[in-house]
Amino acid sequence: MIEELLYSGNVWLIIGLLLAIIELSNGTLIVFLPMGISGLITGLILKLQENGNLSIILDSWSFTLVIWGLVSLVLSLLLNFIVKKKENAKDVNNY
Repeated sequence: MIEELLYSGNVWLIIGLLLAIIELSNGTLIVFLPMGISGLITGLILKLQENGNLSIILDSWSFTLVIWGLVSLVLSLLLNFIVKKKENAKDVNNY
């Protein structure tokens, strides 16, 4: 049963939305936002596959989890790089 849920586009869209909402309360931009965006991307790919608009890219629930994890990692590293780059402003309190 869990395999069927992890291969459903609607479930991934809900997971992505919930993780993005959790990010609103956390605010770190490092953990929940990339996971939420990755869940939304995964859900969108699965929904397009279910409708027949996209050829089969994600062919099993395990491969879906791997892609979700990899996209989350890449987005997390990207966001971390962007946030650290913006925080390099000079501090007036440094003597």
